[in-house]
Parts: sequence; C-alpha cells; structure tokens
Amino acid sequence: MALPKKTSKIITVNNIKYSWMASGNDDIIYLIICLKESPGQKLLASFNYVNIFENDIVEVQIIPSIVKQVIEYAINKGWNPYKKGKEFNIGTMNNLINYTT
Repeated sequence: MALPKKTSKIITVNNIKYSWMASGNDDIIYLIICLKESPGQKLLASFNYVNIFENDIVEVQIIPSIVKQVIEYAINKGWNPYKKGKEFNIGTMNNLINYTT
C-alpha cells in the first residue's frame, strides 16, 4: 500500500524513487519508507527527538540526508523494497545516523 500523496515526500536513492513520511508523538519520531511506484515491503524506523551526537545535544529532524542513510542501512540489513510482505522494522536509528551530512 502506498503512502498518502498529500503528506509523503519523494527521495531518489541510487536512481530508485521512494516515498517517505515522518510523524511523531511525545517521545518518538516514526519514519515510514516505501517505493514510490509499486510499493512492496514498507520500511519502519524510529528516532528519539533528542540525541547526543559527538558530545552535542541534537534535536532530531527528519531530512532527506537522514532518510537516505536509513534506506542505505536497511538495504544492507536485508530490506527488499520490492518484496511484498510484513513491514521491515529496523528500530531506533539515533546512534546509527551521521547528523552532519
């Protein structure tokens, strides 16, 4: 199932177009990613709003450079966006992201 067009954004990584959207509650930001065309397996990731990165406190904002890193990480962990089936949840990503890129 595709993400809602009005609230999702598009990113291209390695010539593949993905749709993504982020939403949050009081403690956590949730990121959902799938192929833009013919969506298969959805990718789920989460972030704490505040993170310590290189001894600095960083307020996490989901921007395209973070989405790209999440996609690349998930593919290396076995996510296949073309595959139909259960969502691929890679959990909390705060300590796995480079916030300076």
